[in-house]
Amino acid sequence: MKKQILMILGVMMVLSSCSSYNYYSVSNKKLNIGYRTYAWLPDGKSKASNIYDNDVAADRIVEAASTELNNRGFRLNNKKPDLLVRYTAVANKETKSYNEPVYYDAPGRYVPRVGVYRGRAFYYYAYRNPFPVYVGNEQRTVDVKQGSIMIDLIDRRTKKVIWRGWAEGELNNPEKAISQLPKVIGNIFKKLPV
Repeated sequence: MKKQILMILGVMMVLSSCSSYNYYSVSNKKLNIGYRTYAWLPDGKSKASNIYDNDVAADRIVEAASTELNNRGFRLNNKKPDLLVRYTAVANKETKSYNEPVYYDAPGRYVPRVGVYRGRAFYYYAYRNPFPVYVGNEQRTVDVKQGSIMIDLIDRRTKKVIWRGWAEGELNNPEKAISQLPKVIGNIFKKLPV
């Protein structure tokens, strides 16, 4: 029984640490008030850069977001939609700095000692390996690619953004980033207040 509980906890920890994205959302009101249909803004109104600036990534973003909206009860209507959908995908280079502790690890050595046995002193050598001593910090900078995908739902009549959801994370592998798009967009839409 303990093995099963530990196994389940281990699997949960591994699965919870898999996502390298952080998800956020901002909204004005609930979306179930009078909104039934949506349409995508033309490509000129949606922006993409670097990694996401290709047809495969654009198609995956549009397809995944349309699937999520359809699952939540919205229908695609290009003639007269209630909501307009726009995405922005950006990849930037950032510099992160880390402070790493620096230790002085004194070398081990033989140290002379004096011992007493039956009232007589004798000399011997003992090996001494001291503990490392903390001496300060060393700052290390690393260049990383930071990516973000933002999805906006815009009220067609007022032309105001009524919901914005986005994900931010580090991009190490462009192929992996594009293949993860449906999962990332699904997690963005989990923040949608319907």
